[in-house]
Amino acid sequence: MADPFDATDFRRTLGYLPTGVTVITTTGQLGQPVGMACNSLMSVSLDPPLILFGVGHTSSTLIDLRKSGTFCVNILGSGQGQLCRQFSIKDIDRFAGVRLAESEAGPELCDAIAWMSCTIEAEHVAGDHVVIIARVTALRVDEDEPAPLVFHRGRFGSFFEAPEPLAAAGSISPQGVRGGTRTTTSVPGGAG
Repeated sequence: MADPFDATDFRRTLGYLPTGVTVITTTGQLGQPVGMACNSLMSVSLDPPLILFGVGHTSSTLIDLRKSGTFCVNILGSGQGQLCRQFSIKDIDRFAGVRLAESEAGPELCDAIAWMSCTIEAEHVAGDHVVIIARVTALRVDEDEPAPLVFHRGRFGSFFEAPEPLAAAGSISPQGVRGGTRTTTSVPGGAG
Protein backbone atom coordinates (compact mmCIF):
# COMPACT_ATOMS: atom_id res chain seq x y z
CA MET A 1 0.00 0.00 0.00
CA ALA A 2 1.32 3.46 -0.89
CA ASP A 3 2.02 6.08 1.75
CA PRO A 4 -0.64 8.81 2.02
CA PHE A 5 0.23 12.23 0.66
CA ASP A 6 -1.37 15.66 0.64
CA ALA A 7 -1.71 18.45 -1.94
CA THR A 8 1.60 20.00 -0.84
CA ASP A 9 3.46 16.71 -1.43
CA PHE A 10 1.75 16.31 -4.80
CA ARG A 11 2.68 19.86 -5.90
CA ARG A 12 6.28 19.48 -4.69
CA THR A 13 6.72 16.17 -6.51
CA LEU A 14 5.30 17.57 -9.77
CA GLY A 15 7.76 20.45 -9.36
CA TYR A 16 10.50 18.03 -10.41
CA LEU A 17 8.98 17.95 -13.89
CA PRO A 18 10.26 21.01 -15.82
CA THR A 19 7.57 22.79 -17.81
CA GLY A 20 7.44 25.57 -20.34
CA VAL A 21 5.71 28.80 -19.38
CA THR A 22 2.96 30.57 -21.28
CA VAL A 23 0.47 33.36 -20.83
CA ILE A 24 -3.03 32.62 -22.13
CA THR A 25 -4.80 35.81 -23.30
CA THR A 26 -8.27 36.57 -24.54
CA THR A 27 -10.63 39.51 -24.81
CA GLY A 28 -13.04 40.14 -21.93
CA GLN A 29 -16.74 40.88 -22.17
CA LEU A 30 -16.10 44.64 -22.15
CA GLY A 31 -13.34 44.44 -24.77
CA GLN A 32 -10.53 44.53 -22.22
CA PRO A 33 -7.48 42.22 -22.39
CA VAL A 34 -7.65 39.24 -20.01
CA GLY A 35 -4.88 36.78 -19.28
CA MET A 36 -3.33 34.22 -16.96
CA ALA A 37 -0.02 32.43 -16.53
CA CYS A 38 -0.09 28.76 -17.53
CA ASN A 39 2.51 25.99 -17.36
CA SER A 40 0.14 23.09 -18.06
CA LEU A 41 0.04 23.51 -21.84
CA MET A 42 0.80 20.53 -24.06
CA SER A 43 0.26 19.37 -27.60
CA VAL A 44 -2.44 16.77 -28.23
CA SER A 45 -2.56 16.19 -31.98
CA LEU A 46 -0.75 17.22 -35.14
CA ASP A 47 -3.68 16.52 -37.45
CA PRO A 48 -5.76 18.43 -36.58
CA PRO A 49 -3.39 20.72 -34.63
CA LEU A 50 -4.72 20.54 -31.05
CA ILE A 51 -3.37 21.65 -27.67
CA LEU A 52 -4.71 21.40 -24.13
CA PHE A 53 -4.24 23.18 -20.83
CA GLY A 54 -5.85 23.24 -17.41
CA VAL A 55 -7.54 26.20 -15.72
CA GLY A 56 -8.98 26.28 -12.20
CA HIS A 57 -12.76 26.31 -11.76
CA THR A 58 -12.48 29.52 -9.74
CA SER A 59 -10.36 31.39 -12.31
CA SER A 60 -11.98 34.62 -13.49
CA THR A 61 -10.14 34.10 -16.81
CA LEU A 62 -12.14 30.90 -17.41
CA ILE A 63 -15.36 32.92 -17.69
CA ASP A 64 -13.86 35.14 -20.40
CA LEU A 65 -12.29 32.19 -22.24
CA ARG A 66 -15.68 30.50 -22.44
CA LYS A 67 -17.48 33.67 -23.62
CA SER A 68 -14.84 34.48 -26.22
CA GLY A 69 -14.22 30.94 -27.47
CA THR A 70 -10.80 32.07 -28.73
CA PHE A 71 -7.46 32.84 -27.10
CA CYS A 72 -3.78 33.43 -27.78
CA VAL A 73 -1.00 31.31 -26.29
CA ASN A 74 2.05 33.51 -25.66
CA ILE A 75 5.16 31.36 -25.11
CA LEU A 76 7.55 33.20 -22.79
CA GLY A 77 11.29 33.62 -23.26
CA SER A 78 14.07 32.97 -20.77
CA GLY A 79 14.12 36.53 -19.42
CA GLN A 80 10.38 36.81 -18.73
CA GLY A 81 10.02 35.29 -15.26
CA GLN A 82 8.74 38.58 -13.84
CA LEU A 83 6.10 38.78 -16.58
CA CYS A 84 4.90 35.29 -15.64
CA ARG A 85 4.68 36.35 -11.98
CA GLN A 86 2.64 39.41 -13.00
CA PHE A 87 0.10 37.18 -14.77
CA SER A 88 -0.07 34.88 -11.73
CA ILE A 89 -1.25 37.53 -9.24
CA LYS A 90 -4.98 38.04 -8.65
CA ASP A 91 -6.75 41.38 -8.43
CA ILE A 92 -4.13 43.49 -10.22
CA ASP A 93 -3.90 44.95 -13.72
CA ARG A 94 -1.90 42.09 -15.22
CA PHE A 95 -1.36 44.06 -18.44
CA ALA A 96 0.22 47.12 -16.75
CA GLY A 97 3.39 48.02 -18.67
CA VAL A 98 2.97 45.13 -21.12
CA ARG A 99 3.30 45.83 -24.84
CA LEU A 100 0.39 44.28 -26.77
CA ALA A 101 -0.57 43.64 -30.37
CA GLU A 102 -4.16 42.95 -31.32
CA SER A 103 -5.10 39.64 -32.92
CA GLU A 104 -8.43 37.98 -33.68
CA ALA A 105 -7.85 35.29 -31.04
CA GLY A 106 -6.79 37.61 -28.23
CA PRO A 107 -4.04 40.07 -27.34
CA GLU A 108 -0.49 39.05 -28.25
CA LEU A 109 2.28 39.91 -25.81
CA CYS A 110 4.82 41.64 -28.07
CA ASP A 111 7.85 40.34 -26.17
CA ALA A 112 6.88 36.64 -26.18
CA ILE A 113 8.97 34.25 -28.28
CA ALA A 114 6.08 32.46 -30.01
CA TRP A 115 2.32 32.85 -30.42
CA MET A 116 -0.56 30.49 -31.22
CA SER A 117 -4.10 31.62 -32.03
CA CYS A 118 -6.62 29.04 -30.84
CA THR A 119 -10.33 28.23 -30.77
CA ILE A 120 -11.87 26.12 -28.02
CA GLU A 121 -13.01 22.69 -29.22
CA ALA A 122 -13.93 20.94 -25.96
CA GLU A 123 -13.86 21.14 -22.16
CA HIS A 124 -13.54 18.34 -19.64
CA VAL A 125 -14.00 18.67 -15.89
CA ALA A 126 -10.97 17.25 -14.07
CA GLY A 127 -11.04 17.62 -10.29
CA ASP A 128 -10.66 21.28 -9.33
CA HIS A 129 -9.74 22.24 -12.91
CA VAL A 130 -11.24 22.30 -16.39
CA VAL A 131 -9.15 20.85 -19.19
CA ILE A 132 -9.57 22.91 -22.36
CA ILE A 133 -8.79 21.35 -25.72
CA ALA A 134 -8.30 23.87 -28.51
CA ARG A 135 -7.50 23.96 -32.22
CA VAL A 136 -4.51 26.04 -33.28
CA THR A 137 -5.62 28.29 -36.15
CA ALA A 138 -2.46 30.38 -36.64
CA LEU A 139 1.06 30.54 -35.23
CA ARG A 140 4.36 32.33 -35.49
CA VAL A 141 7.77 32.27 -33.83
CA ASP A 142 10.41 34.92 -33.10
CA GLU A 143 13.43 33.18 -34.63
CA ASP A 144 15.81 35.62 -32.90
CA GLU A 145 14.81 34.49 -29.37
CA PRO A 146 15.04 30.70 -29.17
CA ALA A 147 15.52 30.27 -25.39
CA PRO A 148 12.25 29.49 -23.57
CA LEU A 149 11.38 30.21 -19.96
CA VAL A 150 11.28 26.97 -17.94
CA PHE A 151 9.64 26.39 -14.54
CA HIS A 152 11.22 23.76 -12.26
CA ARG A 153 10.91 23.20 -8.49
CA GLY A 154 9.35 26.61 -7.90
CA ARG A 155 11.99 28.53 -9.85
CA PHE A 156 12.40 29.97 -13.32
CA GLY A 157 15.28 29.01 -15.55
CA SER A 158 16.07 28.33 -19.16
CA PHE A 159 16.85 25.47 -21.47
CA PHE A 160 20.34 24.80 -22.72
CA GLU A 161 20.90 22.35 -25.54
CA ALA A 162 23.11 19.34 -25.00
CA PRO A 163 26.29 19.36 -27.12
CA GLU A 164 24.92 16.37 -29.04
CA PRO A 165 21.13 16.57 -29.45
CA LEU A 166 19.10 13.38 -29.36
CA ALA A 167 18.24 11.73 -32.66
CA ALA A 168 14.78 12.15 -34.15
CA ALA A 169 11.86 10.68 -32.21
CA GLY A 170 11.59 6.95 -32.70
CA SER A 171 15.32 6.31 -33.11
CA ILE A 172 18.51 6.18 -31.07
CA SER A 173 21.75 7.85 -32.13
CA PRO A 174 24.19 5.45 -33.81
CA GLN A 175 26.79 6.66 -31.27
CA GLY A 176 24.69 5.46 -28.35
CA VAL A 177 24.77 7.01 -24.91
CA ARG A 178 28.37 6.24 -23.90
CA GLY A 179 30.07 6.45 -27.28
CA GLY A 180 29.37 2.83 -28.22
CA THR A 181 27.60 1.83 -31.41
CA ARG A 182 23.91 1.13 -31.42
CA THR A 183 21.46 0.28 -34.16
CA THR A 184 18.49 2.49 -34.80
CA THR A 185 15.40 1.24 -33.01
CA SER A 186 11.78 2.12 -33.54
CA VAL A 187 9.65 3.14 -30.58
CA PRO A 188 6.72 0.73 -30.08
CA GLY A 189 3.48 2.39 -31.09
CA GLY A 190 5.21 5.19 -32.98
CA ALA A 191 6.14 8.68 -31.81
CA GLY A 192 3.46 10.59 -29.93
